[in-house]
Amino acid sequence: MKVGHKLLKLFDPDIIASTREHMHRALHPISARKIHVELERDKSWNALRQKYPRGVKEVHRFGDTKFWIKRNVERAQDLSLDRGPRRYILDLGCGPGYFIYIAQKLGHSGVGLDIDEQPIFRDTLRLLKVHRVVHRVEPAQPLPFSSQKFDLITSYLTCFHRIERLPDGNWRTWSPDQWQFFLDDVRGNQLSSGGMLLLEFHPQQDGELYPEDVRELFLRNDARFSRSKVFVTAS
Repeated sequence: MKVGHKLLKLFDPDIIASTREHMHRALHPISARKIHVELERDKSWNALRQKYPRGVKEVHRFGDTKFWIKRNVERAQDLSLDRGPRRYILDLGCGPGYFIYIAQKLGHSGVGLDIDEQPIFRDTLRLLKVHRVVHRVEPAQPLPFSSQKFDLITSYLTCFHRIERLPDGNWRTWSPDQWQFFLDDVRGNQLSSGGMLLLEFHPQQDGELYPEDVRELFLRNDARFSRSKVFVTAS
């Protein structure tokens, strides 16, 4: 039974996807350490960590440049940003700005989009020289870009679709119709020809990434799934 269980695990799609990502990173290495060392030459990062000491609403973690550089180098590798054509990127919910920063280090250009609530994000964005558009993604409202299109739109740990916290700790989230409006806007108005949208979801308290009717909606839009990630290409 144990051998059979182990064999079944070898064919688990999540394990296959994880193995593929690790192999890709090994075959196409990027020195996160080199990027981190270069970034930390700016002593302003030490001043930032003193400004936001540990325990201040837990925001100190966003000053952990070593962690965030490594995390976003891996994200960039998984999207093959270390090779191929230069891309114009929009990062929804950009937070402190590390993903766009890494993309820029790899020769791409881009912009972040987020609400303006965390003071530390203003500081990290400034130090990273990442441009952010302040905007809240709302249901049935287009994104605020009408004269430019993006080759890649990302949303890591997506939460803009959360409407309200429920008593059980889970969130009420967008309906399939609200997701369809968003996808229609992104595919028809925001993505360039051949462009791609990546949505990475964070599981709820009950482990759900998104409701089954939303998954079916993604499937009708020819989405590709990989663990917590959903990929949708331009129409």
